[in-house]
Amino acid sequence: MQPPPHPYGQPPPAAPARTNKWAIASLVTGVLGLVVLGVIFGIVALLQAGGRGEKGKGLAIGGLLASAFWTVAGVVALLVAAGSLISVDRDESGQVTEKDRVVVAALRTGDCFTGFEGDTTKILVTALPCSRPHDGEVVAKLRLSGKAHPGDEKVSEQADNACFEKSLQLQKSRHSKDLEPYNLWPSRTSWDAGDREVVCLMRYTGSGTLTSPLRETIDASRKLWDELTAGDCLGKWDDESYTQRTVSCTDPYWIQVYATFPLKAGPYPGQKAMDRTAQRGCERRQEKVFRGHRLPDLMWWLYPEEVEWDAGHRTAVCFAESEGRPLKKPMLPR
Repeated sequence: MQPPPHPYGQPPPAAPARTNKWAIASLVTGVLGLVVLGVIFGIVALLQAGGRGEKGKGLAIGGLLASAFWTVAGVVALLVAAGSLISVDRDESGQVTEKDRVVVAALRTGDCFTGFEGDTTKILVTALPCSRPHDGEVVAKLRLSGKAHPGDEKVSEQADNACFEKSLQLQKSRHSKDLEPYNLWPSRTSWDAGDREVVCLMRYTGSGTLTSPLRETIDASRKLWDELTAGDCLGKWDDESYTQRTVSCTDPYWIQVYATFPLKAGPYPGQKAMDRTAQRGCERRQEKVFRGHRLPDLMWWLYPEEVEWDAGHRTAVCFAESEGRPLKKPMLPR
């Protein structure tokens, strides 16, 4: 027996399932690299599509995969960028060969750079060969000692003293009056993480730029005061420089070193005690050197200050000086 016909005819066909709008949005934003939106829209689409019987799961998954691709690509790009900021191209001898943007703390002693800015401790510079125009050089890299952080002021003082000692020879550069020191030292946070490194920099502030390493600009006629030796002749004393220029004792000069002597090791005895020791030592040598001869107009001496003493300087230097006119023959008796 046939069933009776439907009173209203054939049932209408089922409506096709709709595509979830969030799935479409996830795919579009994911492909465009809008990672956060792509992930959010994709998750919403997967939750809604299943409950509503909507299409679009494939689109949502595609959006999530596209977002994942851009995330991985971004991480790789960051790693590559970070790696490029801590390394430079070097030849077999270790010399920089190309211009590279780099964190200054990643440079080595003797490396040259430009683009230095001294008002920040997060410094990016352009490293380049020292034969190319530049205005900065890494003078030294060293480590401070100690376990507990001694305080920012103490760390700064230790770094300044250590870098000054390391850069002292550069005071003999013909550019010395145009060299400005900068030192980078660990913050309290990095200290607690084990960082003790200090980077000693020298920046050229004169006209133009440098085109050679600073060691090649050393003036052989200039000496630090405790490098002077008996018989050295000098012009007028330069109070604005750590070094003095030696001249021939047959050319016009004003000062001659008549003696130097070592000081006993031990703790720094204090400025007054050091002055007395240097005075007595120079006066004893003065009697021996000038015995039976006319004394120079002025007699004076130099000795190390505490910072110099702590750095290992243990020499006193005795000077004779003409007061009224320059001399053209040695003051020291033959």
